[in-house]
Amino acid sequence: MDRLPRSRWPAKNASRKRIVMMELYPKMPNIGRFIITPRYGMLVVSSVLNEKTDYEITHLFSPYLGGISPEDIAAMDPYCLMTNGLTTTAPDNETFFSRFKELTKGNIPVVAGGEHATMYPEDAKTYADYILAFEGEESVVPFLKALEENDSSLRDSLFSRIPGLHYRNVDGEWRFNSDVKRVVNIDYRYDLSIMPGAEGAGARLRATSIPIQTSRGCKYSCSFCSWISLFGKPGYRVRPPEDIVYDVVHGMEYVRTRNFIVCDNLFAGDEDHMEETMGRLVMAFEGKSNRPVLTVCMRADQLCGGPDSLTDKQLALMVRAGVSVVSFGLESISERSLVQMRKKMDIGMYLAAGETLQRHGISYLGTFVSGFDSDTVDGIAGIADFAEQMGLFTMQVYSRSITPATTDMIFYGHRILPGRLNKYANGHGTWFLPSLMLPSELQKAIFDTTLNFHRRTPSRKPALRVFLNVWECLQPHVNALKSIERDVLIPMGIYEGTRHGYILNEDRLHKICEDPNEYARYKLSCEKIFRETEFLFEKTAVSAGNAIRMAGISRTVA
Repeated sequence: MDRLPRSRWPAKNASRKRIVMMELYPKMPNIGRFIITPRYGMLVVSSVLNEKTDYEITHLFSPYLGGISPEDIAAMDPYCLMTNGLTTTAPDNETFFSRFKELTKGNIPVVAGGEHATMYPEDAKTYADYILAFEGEESVVPFLKALEENDSSLRDSLFSRIPGLHYRNVDGEWRFNSDVKRVVNIDYRYDLSIMPGAEGAGARLRATSIPIQTSRGCKYSCSFCSWISLFGKPGYRVRPPEDIVYDVVHGMEYVRTRNFIVCDNLFAGDEDHMEETMGRLVMAFEGKSNRPVLTVCMRADQLCGGPDSLTDKQLALMVRAGVSVVSFGLESISERSLVQMRKKMDIGMYLAAGETLQRHGISYLGTFVSGFDSDTVDGIAGIADFAEQMGLFTMQVYSRSITPATTDMIFYGHRILPGRLNKYANGHGTWFLPSLMLPSELQKAIFDTTLNFHRRTPSRKPALRVFLNVWECLQPHVNALKSIERDVLIPMGIYEGTRHGYILNEDRLHKICEDPNEYARYKLSCEKIFRETEFLFEKTAVSAGNAIRMAGISRTVA
């Protein structure tokens, strides 16, 4: 990816303070990394600040620029630097902002927000001066107003009133305003002109998509889902349809892409709102050959023909508006696992939903989660056949993970494997103790079934290459899992052998977690293996890289 010349980055307006919004892209590959799309949360916050404040807002998205360095940001001399990031970018954020603070002598405050900072604030505190948790578009303006206050006592008082803010008080101690205020009226429109490199990005970068939001929140509470912890409170909100249409039209004209990922937790959760939005999109592009292509996330029970399903008329309207792909969170083909995760669905509903979409010419993909208590290696292997039977054009199997403030955390938090590295916490990596297999067996099983499915037809080869790349990059983590099993989990009795393989000894695990000394030994042993395995991998990679470079030099000299 070519680097955008600095001459195309915006020059600073001397009369206005600049706020830089910045998002790095994960180095560790996952399936989403191959789709070039900014995080919608930062797009929302930057657009709100651009519209409602007098600051000069510059939103930097690494793929649009061909890379961002700490030196780039320091040269822009911002008043404040705001960042978000996924868990997989946390190590890169720490390295990046350490260098940034070195360059700026710590005089420019760094503010973190988004998924990882909200759920894992202790990680974000290693590089951020402030953390804005949960939804940020209403708290960010009073935060900046408080930041402008010169009187430290008054500033501290103002900070204490901002919901979801992590900050240091006048004594330097971290404080958190745990009260949560959900955004009721979602009020923003994108301004993509504040993003250097966004103009015409679709013509330069083939996999460019724009995130779009029609609603926020969900009406369900699956045991593993983190949406409530991200927003702080339940509730389902919708955006004004005219704002949604504006974002689509503006995005197509400015970025020059037709591809939009609708990042709602539950698309069409309000059917009347969906109909109005889709109707307005149809009118906006009436008579035009260049129309949007929308990917939406839905539940199978919205499409299986039941009493709460969308009608054929509504689905036809969605197609006319540009909905061409539906992403299903299918989660499992095990009825017991579906019950455990409180999914409130069954296999028959999945198949019926697929048939409905086929009738309307809508493609569909599915995601699954494996590692629940009834899941077996053979059962996971069956996902490939079921995905074929249902007619999915692609699918992905995630490893079960436990995130803060979920139902699963309450009941299964003790099964999180301590010490896992953030770079592998990307949905693909296993860091949970399953019941009926070892963690490394779960890790291998989810990739075996995914690769099996994508090897079946030539049309799936692009996705197959991506998954093979992800699997190759996960090998240090896989090796660490095997070492932990051999040296920790089996010797400590956390897993015990049977005629059919290893199974989790839940009683033994509970005893270890309840004994501070035993848990400390368990935790430190796992952390040590994760760190040492990664160090050995990085050392080997550096040695291999040096050898390749030396070989190139030798050939040149010869």
